[in-house]
Amino acid sequence: MSVHNQNRIAPDRPQAIWPFPEPASVGVPDGPLAVISAALKAAKRHKFVVSLWILFCIGVAALYAFTAAPSYTATATLLLDPRRQAGSGSEGSLAPTLDVSRAESELQVLRSERLLANVFNSLGLANNPEFGPKAPDQAEAPSLSIKNMLGVHEPPLPSEEIVQQRKFETFAQQFNVRRVGQSYVVEVSYTAADPTLARRVANAAVSAYLWQSIAAKADAAKNGAEFLQGRVNALSSQARSAATAVANGSLPDAPTPDADARVIGAALQPLRPSAPRKTLILGLGATVGIVGGLLAVALRQALDRRIRTPQDLVQRVGLPCLAMMPDISRKSVAGRRAMSDPRTSSTLWLGNSGFALGIRDLRTSIQLALSNRPGDSETVVALVGCGANSGTSLIGLNLARIIQESGRPVTMIDADVHGSAPRSLMYDFETWEGTCLADLIKDPSRIASAKLLDYGGIAVLPARLPDTEVNSRVYLGAPAFQKVVDHMRQTGFVILDLPPLSLSADTRAAARRADAVVIVAEAGRTTVDELSDAVNGLRSAGASVIGAVLNRV
Repeated sequence: MSVHNQNRIAPDRPQAIWPFPEPASVGVPDGPLAVISAALKAAKRHKFVVSLWILFCIGVAALYAFTAAPSYTATATLLLDPRRQAGSGSEGSLAPTLDVSRAESELQVLRSERLLANVFNSLGLANNPEFGPKAPDQAEAPSLSIKNMLGVHEPPLPSEEIVQQRKFETFAQQFNVRRVGQSYVVEVSYTAADPTLARRVANAAVSAYLWQSIAAKADAAKNGAEFLQGRVNALSSQARSAATAVANGSLPDAPTPDADARVIGAALQPLRPSAPRKTLILGLGATVGIVGGLLAVALRQALDRRIRTPQDLVQRVGLPCLAMMPDISRKSVAGRRAMSDPRTSSTLWLGNSGFALGIRDLRTSIQLALSNRPGDSETVVALVGCGANSGTSLIGLNLARIIQESGRPVTMIDADVHGSAPRSLMYDFETWEGTCLADLIKDPSRIASAKLLDYGGIAVLPARLPDTEVNSRVYLGAPAFQKVVDHMRQTGFVILDLPPLSLSADTRAAARRADAVVIVAEAGRTTVDELSDAVNGLRSAGASVIGAVLNRV
């Protein structure tokens, strides 16, 4: 199509319409609520990764719960019940001197190394493999090893006494004594991989405590003035019964009325392992997975500098979001992602799709932003991408189509004269012969007779033709480019498709020629720093940045 001059006088330079009032964030949560809200939004966005992490934690917990060696705990109970010494009153009457401090003292007796050593030696646990390997044979010759070959001396093997001490320490770590609340009932428990061993040790510890108490009274009766042979014989019989019970890992066969405690519950054979507690471990794994996943997502959200939502544009950059465009890329036959041609898929762009709604929102936002612009000339809007393949060409063509269908003529200018970035849409030059922007900038006399490409009803001025050589002297800030824009302005609405800011410095000079500049940012790819640098660079050059489009949401 040919472009003819009309009797309109374009202004020498479009008047800048910036600054607009800074966008105010309404209803934005702050404090801990903002952190929780951001974490939940990030978790929803990364729900697949968070779900995998939770399943991984539960799987690890299940693996541990079902493969860990089971352990059994046997518990015997004692009632601290001290009796009076013979000759101090009625035989068998309760002593009134038992108090909390005395009870705690008796607990320490049960935990004492002397009592535990008695149980350890009486049951012959020194040779039990559960508490460690056998004592090394010092007479054995040291075996050949890499350290010996390199001249590194192995540390001396521990002595038999040290090995026995280590076994006893392992044995003592599994022994536990505690009071039941504030009562005088004491629970003596032992945990072992063998349930029979757990039962024997618990009962033997109780019997050892009874034996110590009875033996002390027997010695006192022998040395006391109230010595009675019958009394001595009774105490000696009880002591022998308790000592035998310690060696057998059981309770005394005969009654022990002279002990300062009574057995009220013998340790029974455990029927099921006390550890690992599979339900608790699985619950802990799920909790760690959920909490760890949320913390990881929150940390990633805090360190993530990419723009993802309109709120990020407002809160982190201070730039209003004019529209959101969904990702409409499709897979071709070869499996590569490519953009559809708007000339053959008008129902996609102009229907009720999300992309069509985004284009309509962009048109409305631009009209509202330019509603108070002085002058009666047509509008020039520039689309600038923060990076390559940001989608400015696709958005510009569809914006031009929706404006053109409202009855207004539209011209789109591709300003990438140096070919610094691949275009998202390729123009069809096979059967068309006309002019391009690079030729008009080099020879402004051809502007009046410029022939534009009819791209589905939209007048398009390509940046370069296939046979046009790249000329470094072509500059978008030159007066000739201003003449091209002013001439196209006389025919209708003008859309400038500028090269990305990251690839061409000419973009800032060209953006000054537009009445409004719209920055196109890719959701999840454009960072806050890139967008802030783009806004600051354009505004420092005098461009009227009115907002941003969040593309490929």
